[in-house]
Amino acid sequence: MALSPKTLNDLGWPSLQAELERRSHTSAGARLAAVLMPLGDAGAARRRVAEVAEARLLRQLDEPLVFGGIEDVAEAVALARKGGVLEPRDLIAIGDTLVGASRMRRHLTGRRDSCPLLAATAERLAELTHIAGPIRDSFDDNGRLADHASPSLRGLRKRAAGLKDELMGRIASLLADPAIAPTLSDNFYTQREDRFVLPVKAAVRAQVRGIVHGTSQSGATVFIEPEAVVNLNNSLKLAELEVADEERRILTELTGYVREDADLVVVDLEVLADLDLVDTCAALADAEGATAPEIVDPADGGLAVESARHPLMLLAGRECVSNRLEVPPGGALVISGPNAGGKTVALKTAGILVLMAESGLHVPAGPGSRLPFYRTVLSDMGDEQSLERNLSTFSAHVLNLVAFLAQAGPDALVLLDEIAVGTDPAQGAALAEAVLQAFADRGATVLVTTHYERLKALPPRDPRFVNASVGFDLEALAPTYKLHLGVPGSSGAITVARRLGLDPAVAARAEELLGPREAGIEQLLRTLSDERRRLELERAAAKLELERQRAATEEAERRAQALAVREHDLKMRGHTEAVAALRRARDEIEAARKLLRRGPDPARVEQAQRMVQEASEAVAAQAPAPDRPPGRPARPEELHVGVRVYVPRLGGTGTVAAPADRGRVTVLVGALRTQVAVGELLIPDGTGGGPAPDGRHARRVDAAVKRRVATVAGFGAPRAAELAAAAAAAAPVAAGPTRTIDNTLDLRGERVDDALRLADEFLDRALRADRAVVFLVHGHGTGALRNALREHLATHAVVTAARPGELSEGGDGVTVVQLD
Repeated sequence: MALSPKTLNDLGWPSLQAELERRSHTSAGARLAAVLMPLGDAGAARRRVAEVAEARLLRQLDEPLVFGGIEDVAEAVALARKGGVLEPRDLIAIGDTLVGASRMRRHLTGRRDSCPLLAATAERLAELTHIAGPIRDSFDDNGRLADHASPSLRGLRKRAAGLKDELMGRIASLLADPAIAPTLSDNFYTQREDRFVLPVKAAVRAQVRGIVHGTSQSGATVFIEPEAVVNLNNSLKLAELEVADEERRILTELTGYVREDADLVVVDLEVLADLDLVDTCAALADAEGATAPEIVDPADGGLAVESARHPLMLLAGRECVSNRLEVPPGGALVISGPNAGGKTVALKTAGILVLMAESGLHVPAGPGSRLPFYRTVLSDMGDEQSLERNLSTFSAHVLNLVAFLAQAGPDALVLLDEIAVGTDPAQGAALAEAVLQAFADRGATVLVTTHYERLKALPPRDPRFVNASVGFDLEALAPTYKLHLGVPGSSGAITVARRLGLDPAVAARAEELLGPREAGIEQLLRTLSDERRRLELERAAAKLELERQRAATEEAERRAQALAVREHDLKMRGHTEAVAALRRARDEIEAARKLLRRGPDPARVEQAQRMVQEASEAVAAQAPAPDRPPGRPARPEELHVGVRVYVPRLGGTGTVAAPADRGRVTVLVGALRTQVAVGELLIPDGTGGGPAPDGRHARRVDAAVKRRVATVAGFGAPRAAELAAAAAAAAPVAAGPTRTIDNTLDLRGERVDDALRLADEFLDRALRADRAVVFLVHGHGTGALRNALREHLATHAVVTAARPGELSEGGDGVTVVQLD
């Protein structure tokens, strides 16, 4: 599209690019932000607008795009392509970046429902674990090649370290040798040319046999490699060279992995930079309180923006008045009003919002704002006087108008600030009118600021033109910056001059010279402006009163909600106390367990069982009452064996286990068999049933405690089997679980230690969230991560069972975990 550097500077585009660059996560993303320009077509702009909306949604959900570990490694990849060997820091950066790319891919593809466009972009990221894995495994936390980086590196390093220790011991003994100690200038050894040497006094250097490796600055000390350690030094040097050669071989091998798939790595870097730019645009939109614009073809609709604000004024923290901007397709908006009233700001706001929308950015405007995709944006603002070209201000502006007319068409937006000034006002006004009509004839959309009365009179005569004015408070002598569509504005020059202290006689003479017709028009415009301001004040007062009423309603709703929360908290307090009692019971059971290890004690075991049962009943009794299912009170004659009933006291649905007898009936709820008064029971409508979720946690804790009791040493097989069966009946069933984002952890590409740590943290969160089943995705690979993970789960305190996933769940690449 046609955009000159002058237009970009007129509209402040470089400043907006700098704001984007400052918010970028990566240097590659910052480079894209620094050169952001309008896109090639409306479809591309709409897609980016939608992508930015998805990124903002993820931010609102506290699940933003993740850029941790991602670096700009393009130069290192290019060096690898050319056959160079990468240094450890570059390889580590590439490995971390590829892990970050895999993390980004999982993050976005796992949220496909909320961000389908970003998920589709993330699918372009290659899973390059065969590069990242070996790189990350080859280095320790200090960025040094680890001993296990190759089968021979550990041995070579160990041999070199042994030779160094031997050399240190030998040279230390030389320091204490009576024949050598008196010749030393100091009691230490050092290195010269990577050889261990002794500092010998220059005057007696002949007394120490060896190789000289230099002198001190004063010449008083000679650094000699004693003959006794020459061979050891040679051996150490050779051993260190072997270590260096092996390290170089490993670096070459790791670099080869990068070189082989450099094209895929480059694609990953490009995708990550694009995602960074999208998230940067989202961050800017959040900072501006922006909305997604509707982008249309200029032929399908004109410019219509609600509550438009200039983005740079917003970001600078300046007071910014929102305005409505509307121009019909191929029409011209003529903006008039006093100097310093905001006419140019309105012009620049319209222009920069158009460029933002065409670049795929959200705009600081109200919802539903419509911005056409203009393929040409032209602006003529400021003083372009040129002494070098011998141009006056007027001549420079006329040259711009000539060029603009040659480019103008139905897909052009033209922004003209104070058109045709700097010459005779009558001729300037006539020239301005002719130029604007020429633009309208070409179908271009124009926004123009002016003080010419001739241009203000165009709209009544030509429907392609629309008037607008900016407000000015004559009492405060300050602009209001409010744009009013449909009416022209008064320049108010004489009135402003009078308020600023101009001699009243001079002001009166100016009005006399203005003539009755012009003075009458000026007075009419001032009257319209005053009336408009009065209506705005009344509208603002009504709006304030409406907001007060809305605030009062919201406060009443908030208080009602607070009361409901307090009521719920009071109900939960008793439940919490019951849980505390159960925990105390579990502590006593643990003490009983320790005693039982020294020998069975049936009496103590029975006491523990009673404690568990009492605590479990306390939890159930104190739990908040769940919502009752639809139903009616039960009648004794209906309570046959097998009839489904709802027991409010237990918060669950069960079946009648024995007929009613003397007003009471035996009911089986889950594994619990109890007697309940007939008057308590409900016959549920329909066939729904099953334990209510509110009682599930108490039963699960009870079952877990019973399982622990059943495994106490010396308990007895029959009773253990009985309690285990009861526990199984009370525990939630894990068959047929459904994988979701919340109950799934993806560990692919992680090191074993990191994976175990992440799994522990995930299981803790799942337990706190009261989840019964979770899924750990580790992939197939070599099986090392899978085996380590399942071995860890076998002894985990909160895990009751772990199994490979079914085929529909991911097969052996997934471990399904049931929690206690």
